[in-house]
Amino acid sequence: MKRKIFALTMIMLMVVSILSLSACSVQNRPGPVEPTPTPNTTPNTMPNTNQADEDVAKSKQLADRISTMEEINSATVVVTGSKAWVGVDLQANAGTEVTEEVKTKITQMVKNQANNIRTVYVTADADTVSRLRNVARDTTAGKPISGFMDELNKITNRIMPSVQ
Repeated sequence: MKRKIFALTMIMLMVVSILSLSACSVQNRPGPVEPTPTPNTTPNTMPNTNQADEDVAKSKQLADRISTMEEINSATVVVTGSKAWVGVDLQANAGTEVTEEVKTKITQMVKNQANNIRTVYVTADADTVSRLRNVARDTTAGKPISGFMDELNKITNRIMPSVQ
């Protein structure tokens, strides 16, 4: 009989311990219900323009305009923000270097056509013009100008700004 009581006591003790240990666990409750955000239905009153597209269009327009100068055979322009880089291929009779007079004409032409441009870099160096052409070609193809800032900084270091 003592064995039965001892076995029954042990079983009850085990059941009570299991129940008490399982009662100490954290109860899983569903979290608070968050309201779904309402979509913004305010119409966009700003014109749908892309600054990079505007800069590319402005670059093309300025290059066409500069190319009409009698000293210039062709021009490449890259515009970003308030800066413009101008690479020119001079006419055969104009020599190999851009004169201060031609730099001044180009600078004034760029600033008159694009009021936001404050600094104009002008070069006729063949290597620098080639690098500018590559940047202009890639930005026209849709690549972001931010990917070319290192290249433009190197070009800037090669030429002095024609600040008028």
